[in-house]
Amino acid sequence: MYRENRELLFDTKHNFVLNHGALGDMLTSLPAIIHARTNRSDLVVMTVWVGKWQIELVGHLLKPYGEFRVKDLAEFPAKVADRKDWGGGPVAINTAIHNTHTRNRVHMVDYAFNFLIDAQPENMSQRSYPVLAPLGPRVIADEYVVFPVGATSGNKLFKAHVMAPIIEWCLEHGYKAVLVGTKTSHTMIEAEGSFTPIVLIDETDKLPAGLVERCVDMREKTTLLELRDLCGHAAAVVTVDGGTTHLAGTTDTNILYAMTTTIPKHRYIARYGDPNYKIRYIGPRDLECSGCQSRWTLVAHHDFRFCPYQDNKCVDLLHPEDFINGLRELGL
Repeated sequence: MYRENRELLFDTKHNFVLNHGALGDMLTSLPAIIHARTNRSDLVVMTVWVGKWQIELVGHLLKPYGEFRVKDLAEFPAKVADRKDWGGGPVAINTAIHNTHTRNRVHMVDYAFNFLIDAQPENMSQRSYPVLAPLGPRVIADEYVVFPVGATSGNKLFKAHVMAPIIEWCLEHGYKAVLVGTKTSHTMIEAEGSFTPIVLIDETDKLPAGLVERCVDMREKTTLLELRDLCGHAAAVVTVDGGTTHLAGTTDTNILYAMTTTIPKHRYIARYGDPNYKIRYIGPRDLECSGCQSRWTLVAHHDFRFCPYQDNKCVDLLHPEDFINGLRELGL
């Protein structure tokens, strides 16, 4: 708020607590934080609290957009009572209380705007992912395509019968296939009364004999920032919805983005004000329930990591030809 060209300041400190720790959820929170920074005085010190494993990445992504402090979420005084005499300033958190309906039919960038700065983005530029941070050095000299193979749930799994023909097409057309992923996520879930890391699943062991050996295997070999560099230098990133999909969205690379439980309306990746910039969205063919999370109104607190029909048809009915056609359309 301004009067006579002077900003009205109630506080000179503000904290953005990104305790939706999943990589994609964290990244979709950044446009709201950037909007706040570009529209507030430099006198306001903004601190972004994230998981320790995300600090380096977040600091790098935010640097082109202004001054931020990025700190370890584990050091944040989470209880209101602990902040009574804290003096650290107001707090905004990118999540609702447990079992609150808020996310099913809204884009996660809009969700973050609502929770973090009590606003909604007015255009696609405000919804765009942060892409201005430079890339690090290229580590693979040849042209290559990145394949994130891990998933936190069966309905986001890149199935071997879908992935294999795409990898073969890339190899036949002069692109190395680079496999990325990890077995253990830093994202925690509640199980039997305690919080434990999500164990990721993949089907690389079901790929045809010898195919993995023909790929460049970068699984378990990168930090998040190095993974961003790997995606950013790639000819394309071919994914089923997951954290690496959104990480690729912070670069200028081509993206093949397969959606199973959502639809583009609610999970597009906008860059430079354009939700179709160097991206192709792919869904399962001929499946009435695809995009369940986007289409199902008033869900009884359903956890969309688990298929309501318990068969995960949405990943089985993704077709390699749709990915290959998308690569062709993007110029590969």
